[in-house]
This record gives sequence, C-alpha cells and structure tokens, in this order.
Amino acid sequence: MTAARINHFRLLLCAQLALVAAASAGAYLGLLPTSLPSVPHADLAGHALGFGLLAVCVDGALGHRPMIRGLPFPRLGPALVLAGAGLEELAQGLSPRRTSSLADFAADTAGVLLLSWLAARHAAARAPATRSGWSSP
Repeated sequence: MTAARINHFRLLLCAQLALVAAASAGAYLGLLPTSLPSVPHADLAGHALGFGLLAVCVDGALGHRPMIRGLPFPRLGPALVLAGAGLEELAQGLSPRRTSSLADFAADTAGVLLLSWLAARHAAARAPATRSGWSSP
C-alpha cells in the first residue's frame, strides 16, 4: 500500500471517528434517539455500518497490518475496532440513557467482518493492475 493511500485512509478515519464520536455523544446526552420505532432494526443497521466503516478506515490507515506477522488474518485494524466496540457496549450498561445489548455488539461484529472482508477483496482485485504498472485514479 502506498503512502498516499494510507494518508487517504487516515483522512477518512478522522472523518469517521468524528461521526461515530458525535453519534455516541448525542446518544449518551439524550440528543439523539437510541431507536426509531417506525424503522425496525435501524439501530442495528447503524451499528453495523458505523463500526464497519470505522474498521475499514482503521485497517487502511494501519496499512492492512496483520495482528500476527506472516498471517493475513486477523488484521489489526478490525480487531482494534471490535475491541473498542465491545468496551463501548459494556460502558453503555453504566449509562442511565443507554442499554448494553448483545444484539448491538453482534451488529458491530457483522459490520466489521463484512465491510473488512469486502475492502480486502477490493484491494486484492486492484493489486494485479497496480503491480503491472497500471495506476488507478
């Protein structure tokens, strides 16, 4: 991965972290609803998308670094995001406005795994074109 691509992921990571932090703070402060009764499971989709995109950004910002040298899976970025999601879910149990939920953590995990897998497939598909001298815009 080139330094320019890593820098792009770092910029995306800053934006995604700001979005996740704002949503989390809004929910803890009671400024955002924690569920939308008119849209079933909207909160689970939000968890999956928010943490999945965060995992893709962290993974790219770390240059797709594996947790264990020589093994392509698991990668450090998604693992760090899952650990953070687990801690955040436990912290919700300490808040009077939030509830800790295994379903929320399962949605976080599904989003991290799915979006990280899709990003890895996309990167692998781009790799042969990059190695042959073709560059993408």
